[in-house]
Amino acid sequence: MRPFPLKQLRLAWHDAGMYNKNIEEWPLRGGANGSLRFEIEIKHAANAGLVNALKLLQPFKDKYSGVTYADLFQLASATAVEEAGGPKIPIKYGRVDVSEPEQCPEEGRLPGKLTVKEEISKSKQNKFE
Repeated sequence: MRPFPLKQLRLAWHDAGMYNKNIEEWPLRGGANGSLRFEIEIKHAANAGLVNALKLLQPFKDKYSGVTYADLFQLASATAVEEAGGPKIPIKYGRVDVSEPEQCPEEGRLPGKLTVKEEISKSKQNKFE
């Protein structure tokens, strides 16, 4: 198993996990939109260490420039699950990236340094209920 699957899972979760159902306007509502690539968001406290996961993916983005960051993050996560011995996760493509740092969600939508399970549990309130 490669050493980076958990980082790729966190990267995808943190990009998608910024979604807030109470905000109607896109991209302000967040979600899997590639915003995590911008310095203003990657430096959020909850995203500590994810810059390394982003750096691992950059050569793929450079080679396949037509793939959005949003799709790349989710693909990397699904691939990490499969590489770790988990199931193959079918992926649908076509996510749209935000185009500028001003479209990044504000800091604080994700809890601080928690396990992935704790993050999912604590952030469900703005996502699904």
